[in-house]
This record gives sequence, C-alpha cells and structure tokens, in this order.
Amino acid sequence: MQENFNHTAEQQPEEESSINIQRIIAIISQNWYWFAGAVIAAMLIAFFYLRYSTAQYKTHATVLVQDDKKGGGMPDAGLLKDLGLGGKSNVDNEVEIFKSRTLMEKVVRDLQLNVHYYTQGRVKTIERYNDKAFQLFFVPLFEDSLKGKHTYTFKAVDQKSFELKDEQHSWKGNWGDTLRLPIGNALFTRTFATNSDPNEEYTIVVNNLDASVASYMAALSVAIPNKQVSTIDLTMETPVPAKGEAVLNKLIREYMQSNVDDKNRIADSTMRFIDDRLVLVGDELTGIEKDIESFKEQTGLTDLSAQSQALISNTSDYVKQLSAQQVQLSVLESLQKYLSENDKRVVPSSMIVQDPSFAATVNNYNELQLEREKLLMSSTENNPLVKNLDQRLASVRADMRSGLASLKKGIEASINKLEQQTGTLATQLRSVPAKERIYLEKSRQQSIKQELYLFLLKKREETAVSKSATIANARVVDPAKTDQLPFKPKHQLIYLSAFLIGLIIPGGVLYLKNMLNTRMVNKTDVTDRTGAAIVGEIAHSAEQEAVVVKEGSRSVIAEQFRALRTNLQFMLTNKEEKIIMLTSSMSGEGKSFIATNLAATLAVSGKKVVLMELDLRKPKISAALKLDNAIGFSTFAIGQAEPADIIKPSGVQDSLWVVPAGPVPPNPAELLMLPRVTELFSLLKEHFDYIVIDTAPVGLVTDAQLLSVHADMALFIVRQGYTFKQQIKQIEELYRNRKFPKLSLVINDVKAGKGYGYGYGYGYGYGYGGYGYGAYGNGYFENGDKKVNVKKGLLQRMRSKF
Repeated sequence: MQENFNHTAEQQPEEESSINIQRIIAIISQNWYWFAGAVIAAMLIAFFYLRYSTAQYKTHATVLVQDDKKGGGMPDAGLLKDLGLGGKSNVDNEVEIFKSRTLMEKVVRDLQLNVHYYTQGRVKTIERYNDKAFQLFFVPLFEDSLKGKHTYTFKAVDQKSFELKDEQHSWKGNWGDTLRLPIGNALFTRTFATNSDPNEEYTIVVNNLDASVASYMAALSVAIPNKQVSTIDLTMETPVPAKGEAVLNKLIREYMQSNVDDKNRIADSTMRFIDDRLVLVGDELTGIEKDIESFKEQTGLTDLSAQSQALISNTSDYVKQLSAQQVQLSVLESLQKYLSENDKRVVPSSMIVQDPSFAATVNNYNELQLEREKLLMSSTENNPLVKNLDQRLASVRADMRSGLASLKKGIEASINKLEQQTGTLATQLRSVPAKERIYLEKSRQQSIKQELYLFLLKKREETAVSKSATIANARVVDPAKTDQLPFKPKHQLIYLSAFLIGLIIPGGVLYLKNMLNTRMVNKTDVTDRTGAAIVGEIAHSAEQEAVVVKEGSRSVIAEQFRALRTNLQFMLTNKEEKIIMLTSSMSGEGKSFIATNLAATLAVSGKKVVLMELDLRKPKISAALKLDNAIGFSTFAIGQAEPADIIKPSGVQDSLWVVPAGPVPPNPAELLMLPRVTELFSLLKEHFDYIVIDTAPVGLVTDAQLLSVHADMALFIVRQGYTFKQQIKQIEELYRNRKFPKLSLVINDVKAGKGYGYGYGYGYGYGYGGYGYGAYGNGYFENGDKKVNVKKGLLQRMRSKF
C-alpha cells in the first residue's frame, strides 16, 4: 500500500526533559484553586506567626580605641601571623576583651540580668525591664542552689504588701522586706514606673548565672567596621530595647574601668612598695630619734662645742651625698628582693631615677606583663602568643636583674669613695669629746633615714598624682541606641516567603505527582514520547449505551467523532483505501467503544460501513449491540459459515453492518492466518465503502499485527489516566519501524474542564459505563470481568476535588 501520510517515520518526539512554558502555564491555570488556597493558607500562617512572635531589636554602640602600635608591640607578631598563629593589632585585642566572658559576667552580676520579668498581654507574654512596678534584688544569690530555672508569680496585694508564689510555696511581705527564698535573699522595692500597673501580675524567672552569661554573649556582636580606623562597633540583639541599651552601656563602662585599672596597677604596685618601705624606714627613724633623745637625757648634753659645730658644718655636704647614695642602695636592694619574689607582677619603675635606660627596661617589662594578662582573657597559656610573651618577659627580667646588679655596684663604689673622702673627718672626730662624737654618729644616721623617708614620701605623692590623672585608652563615640524597627522577624520578608511557599508547595506536589505518575494524563505525555499524529480526541462519556453517535445527534462526543471522521477522510484519499484497523496497548482503553462509534459516524454520513469484531479473545461489540454471536467470523474462518451468514445488520444505522466474532476459538492467531480471511476482506471491499476492524490489544497478543496486512490505516487508542507512559514509547517503536500502515493515535476518555488543548482535557475515568475492558490483560490469559466505574456526579466531583 502506498503511504500517503502527513507524518513520516523520521519524525522525532520532543525530549521529555525540555521545559514547556505553555504546559506549565496550563497546569497552573488548571489547578489555580490549589495555588490560591496554598497562598492564602501560607499568608495566614505568616500573619499569625508575626502576631504571636516576639520582635527582636538591635542596639548599637561605637567605641574609639587608641591604636598607637600594631601587634601589641611584639616583633614576632608578623611571623606568627604568617604562620596563622596570631598577629593581632591593639584594636583586635580590645575586641577580644569586649567578647570575654569575664567582662560579660560582671555586667550580668551587677545588673542581675539573670532575673526576667514577664506580664501577660492580650496576645502574648511581654518581658518588662524599666516599666515594671517593682524591682527585685538578690542579697545575695545562692548560686550553688540555682542549678536550673526557677519561676515565681508576683502580685501586689495592696499599697504596702505583696505576695510571691512558686509551685510549692507562698510568701507574703511588705515593700522593702527581704524574703529568704531557696535560691537567695530577695529584696523587693517599689519603683512606681509611670507606665506600669501596680496591680498587674508578674512572672519572675530566675535563670542560672552561667546560662545567662552565655545567652548574652551569644546576643553580643563585636566587629571592626574598617581596618583603616580603630573604632569598634558593638551590637546587642534583644527583645527589650531598654535592656539592650543598659547592657551595652554597662559593658562599655566596665571595659573602660578595667582599662583604667590595668593602667593603675603599676601605680598601685609602686604605692604598695613605697608604703611598705615608709613603714620600715619610719620605724627605723623613730628608733634613732628616740635613741638620740635617750642619749641626751642620760648624758645631760644640751649643746655642742664650737669645734663640733664647725665639724658638722664642714661635713654636711659629704653626709648628704652619702645619704642619697645609701637611699638608692636601699631602694635597689628592695627592688632585687621584690623582683625575685614576684615574677608575675609589675615592677615599680618610678623608684629608679638616675638611670633612664633601666627605667625604660622596667616600663617595657610592665607593658609586657599587662599585655599578657589581657591576652589570657581571650586565650590560654598554651597560645603561641602567650608563650612568646613569657619568653620575652624572662629575657627582660634577666636584663633587669643584670641592670640592678650593675647599678648596685656603681652605688657601692660611690659610697666607698664618699667614705674615703670623709676619712679625714674620722680623725677629727676622735679629737671631739666622746659624748659629742657619739652624738654626731647618731645624728648622721638620723640624717640618712630622714633623707630616705623624705625621698619615699616625694615618690609616693608623685605616684598618687600620676594615678589620679590616668584615663582609659578608649572613648565612647556613640552610646547605646536601639533601632526604631525590629530586625527580626522581617514582615516583608516573611510575607514574601509565605507567598513563595504558597506557590512552591502545590507546584512541587503537582511536579512530584507528574513525576511519580506512570500513566498518561495530558497531551504532552503522548507528544513527548512519539511522533505519531493524533487524529482524534474523544471526550469521556457517562452514557450507558454502546453507540453515542446517532443521526441528528449534536452532543460534544458526537462532534468529536465527526471530527475524527473528517481527519480520516483527509488521510484516506485513495478510493481503494477502505480498511481502518483499531488496536491499543492493553485491555480497557476503550478500543471497542471507539470502533463502534467510528463505524456509526461513517454510516451516518451515508457511507456503507461494516464493523468487524475481530477481537476474538474477548469480543464485546456484539454483546453491546445485542447481536447473536453464535455464528460469526470464527465459524466462517473454519468453513462452517458463509459471508452472508456472518454479515448482520447493526440495528443502529441502516448502512451499518456488523461481523460478529463468533464463538471464542482456542487458536485465534491461527484463524487470522487462514486464506478465507483474505477472501473475506476482498469481498467486503467490493460491497462496502469502509471496513472498521476492532482487533485485540497489540501489547498483549499478535492478532493486530497479523491483521495489519489487510488494513489501509491503523488507529492506536490511548486512554487518558489509564495507558502507561512506557506503552507510548512502544507505540513510537511501532511507528518508526512501520509495522502498521499510517499509524495514528486517538485519545480516548478526555474529560472536560482539565484544560486539554481543545477545551476538553484529560482526566481520570472510563469510557461509557458498562462497556469496554477491565484491568490490564483481563480476559486474555484468564477468564474474568471487571466492573467499570460510572462518571461521578457534580457534587461528588466537587467533594473529591476539595
């Protein structure tokens, strides 16, 4: 037969993975109510989430830190930084101090931030801070007893008294009273806040101190905005703006105070050293003065002779120089003892005034000690930077000991020289009477101790003045200030996310449904898998009659069969092309229904049509048309009947005739191969305009392929929601290998309202009620029948949809 077909076997189906925008839009329009419902539900959830969630605010503060040196004055910091072991600038170190637990713990303790106050609002619980009617102070808090969280209910009884409850106990007291609670002694005072209700009930939650410190440290963010400047930005996240501002301001104050305390440690160390020496020297001076007084009383010495007066006057300069040197020697010996006993403390540097290089060494040592202590606030002693500092401190300490020894030798040499210069005075003193000589010795010792005592007093005053002028190396640029709007939750972002989720969820469900669905549900499931043409689309029919196309019928399904007839007439242009064969992949796709009504449609147009029921394994047409099937094709094929015996009027149209299948034979395939079959087709072609053949499913048996040699055109029936997608690929194989003449597709059981390309759409369901095939392969390999569902009513469809 000549192939006069619009679609060639070389046509390629579209790739399944290609994106079809029109298809996506069609799916969305078909299921718009799901998208609308999901978006509305998501927006409602977002609304209630925002309504009941607690808003979080950000409080900001900025501090300027002096950064005169980089890397903490450490020459090896650059090398350590290259090795990934450190190398922070002074600003980086201050950031670590701000983030230290020690600083935050002091803030939590001073402000008692582990105590929270809540009141019940109209919608949610609200935390109160400055706007509460009372204030609770623990004096003290028994931290050993506070292991977890303790909750109390507080309510003012009247103007003078209040009541406190927990799950097991109840306490009553007056304002200003201290209650002894299991977790500590609690003092309650009334605040009379302007925006507080004195009769409001409060919930007091007391948390563990360590847990509270950890939570506030997690809420604190410390950052350097720009490496070119030495400012530090502090940010606190909190649901109560006033609390966030109080925490940041307190944190800055504690930081600056700790900075001043670090600077004052050298002055404090010097003052402690001077005070200790003053006590010792003062006691010695007092002892000498008492000794002189006692000597005068015992000897009755009231005045010195002129010779003694002159001697004292001449030796005064030597005595002062000797006293000064002895004072320095005493200071050096004290420093040597202090340095040997305190290797982890700062050294009083202002005591050494005659050697600037040694004073610089002491200052360097003290700076390293302070830097080490700061570094230990944010790291351990195993940190390479700390170990490097320890090595440098040991080196500088050795230098100081060597310097002290050198200074001591110099002073001792000066003392020896002065004593030699005053040696002549000793000879002169021998000529002085014994009482006056003893008195002169005691006076000289008194002068030395007085000089030392005055020197210590002077240094102490200088140190006190220096300490009073000490300021922190940082200043507040911007005090704590809370943003007007909360940063979390973000209303616009939440609503936008809810809208997108409302679109994504139904879209994802539909996508998964399409991916997991193994059956054909829309037109693209067919066109993407085969290049065979679709010549007809038949809508779902809920009618119980086998023939839905009758003369004068104007139903939708009747028009669809007329459209199918027209398409076939364009494809069968040769007058000799009369035989139309119908097959499918499996049982239940409505093949017999399509064949019956296609034959009726052709007959309505005035053509003489014969419908051959050649589905010999499970014939349905004769039963549906209520025809006698005792004599039919099977009896003709074996020679027990003649053509005139098996060609029977359909009872539907005068020009429509039917060839029943006859009794079910044991060997259907062999019957179709008999010579009488070819003779029958030749006879029918002479007397009829069209021959419509209803064959068995090609996916189950070979009957259709045996009959294809007689056909001029093959219609492959595909049923929406029933035919497997994999079977459509088998159709493509048949189409490309030209195993059937002019193979085309007819889509059956298309339901209205599903947005299918021509206004009908694909849905789930079956052909006309009570007619067609059952489950896959039913009736071919074992007997059995399956009831067919009737189309649901309008209310049932609406209920199942929603």
